[in-house]
Amino acid sequence: MRRAPRRPAAVLTALAALLGSTMTAGPGSAALADEPCSLPRAAPVHHSEGLDTWNGDYPKPVGALNAVMLFLSFPDAAPRLTPERIASDYFPATSDFFRQASYGRLDLRAEVIGDWLRMPHPSRSYGIRRDWEPGRRSAYLRDALRLVSERVDLSGYDMVYLVADPDAPGVDSDATKVVNFDRPVPVGKTEIRRVVTVFERRMPDRNVLAHETGHVFDLPDLYHRPESAYGDWDTHVGDWDLMGSQFGLAPELFGWHKWKLGWLGPGHVACVRGSGTTLHTLQPLGAPLDRRSPEADTRLAVVRTGPAEALVAEARTPVGNDSSSCTRGVLLYRVRSDVASADGPVEVLDGHPDTGACHARSVNPSLADAPLETGESYYDAAAGVRVEVGERTVTGGWDIKIVRD
Repeated sequence: MRRAPRRPAAVLTALAALLGSTMTAGPGSAALADEPCSLPRAAPVHHSEGLDTWNGDYPKPVGALNAVMLFLSFPDAAPRLTPERIASDYFPATSDFFRQASYGRLDLRAEVIGDWLRMPHPSRSYGIRRDWEPGRRSAYLRDALRLVSERVDLSGYDMVYLVADPDAPGVDSDATKVVNFDRPVPVGKTEIRRVVTVFERRMPDRNVLAHETGHVFDLPDLYHRPESAYGDWDTHVGDWDLMGSQFGLAPELFGWHKWKLGWLGPGHVACVRGSGTTLHTLQPLGAPLDRRSPEADTRLAVVRTGPAEALVAEARTPVGNDSSSCTRGVLLYRVRSDVASADGPVEVLDGHPDTGACHARSVNPSLADAPLETGESYYDAAAGVRVEVGERTVTGGWDIKIVRD
C-alpha cells in the first residue's frame, strides 16, 4: 500500500523462510487476449501488466469470490469496538467498488468472524511498521495463523483479511499490506498463498482495502515511493487508478486492468495494428456495458509500441467510481509489462503539462487535468503516435483519431 506523508506449529515456525516480497510466478492459464495489442506477461516480474495469460497463483476475479475477515486483539489493549462494527468500515464499500468496476462481473462476498482472536504477545512487541523487520513480521504471522488454524477452516475462502485491533498501541496503519508467501503455507486443513494484513486506525483510509484486494488479483502498485518522506508519491498516475492511490479522486481501475482481470474482452478494445490513420469512438470507461450492442462499445484504444509496451487511450468521466473526479476527457497512458510493481509499470501522459486542476483535493494536481477534450491532441514522439480528440458523443464518450507514423 501507499500513504500520503501524514498448520501446525512445526510448519508455522518455519514461516520466516517462506515470506517473500514477491510471489513466485506460476504457469499461465489459457490466453486471455490474442490481439496483437495485448502485451506478454513477464513471468519473473512481480504483478506484470502482461495480459496474454493469467497467473494461476491468483484468484481470477470473475463470479462469486468468498473472503473471510478475522480480528486480532492483544494483551496490552482491550478492544473498544466489535469486529462487526470495524468490518462495516470496509464492507460493503469494497464489494461495491469492485461490482462497479467489473460491470457486475465480480461478486466479492465477505464473511466476518465476530470473535476476537487474542494474540499471545503485546502489540508493541511485534514491531509493526511499514518496513517490517522480517523476524518480527514472521512472529506476528506465525502467532496469527496458529490462532486461525485453531478456530476457522479457511478451505472455503478465496482470500483472507487479518485485521488488528485499531486501538492497540503498537498498531501502525502504514503497515497495511498483502503478504505473499514464496510457497503455500498450511493452515489447518488447507493452504494459503497470501494474507491481507490490516493495521488501519479508525477511520481507515478511503478505498484502502480495495487497493490491497487489487494486489490479491495480481494488480501492481502504480505509485512511486520517494526516497524522502516529503517526496512525490503520485508522479506516475496521479488520481487515475486505485492502485496508484487510495485517496485518488478518480480511482476507477484503468481499462487495461479491466482487460487484464477479464471484465473487458477483445471486443471492447480497438487495436491499432499498423501505420496510418484510424478512427474510434470511446465510450465512458465507468459507464455500464452495452449488452445490446457490444460491437459499438469500445472502452479503450491500444497502440502496441514495443515488445513489452503499449499506448492506451480511454474516456474518463465523473461517473461510477470516478464520480468525485473534477475533470473529464480522453486519458492517455503508457503500459510496460516488463516493469515490476512500484517501479512505474504505468505512466499517465499529461495532456496539459503547463496547468493543473483540483488543487485542494487532488493527490497530484499537475496530472488531474491530464485528459484531452474536444479539439485537443497529444503527440507521443517516442512512439510516433498522435491522438486527436473529436466531438463528444450522445452516449457521453468521444470520437478520436489516431495517426501512427
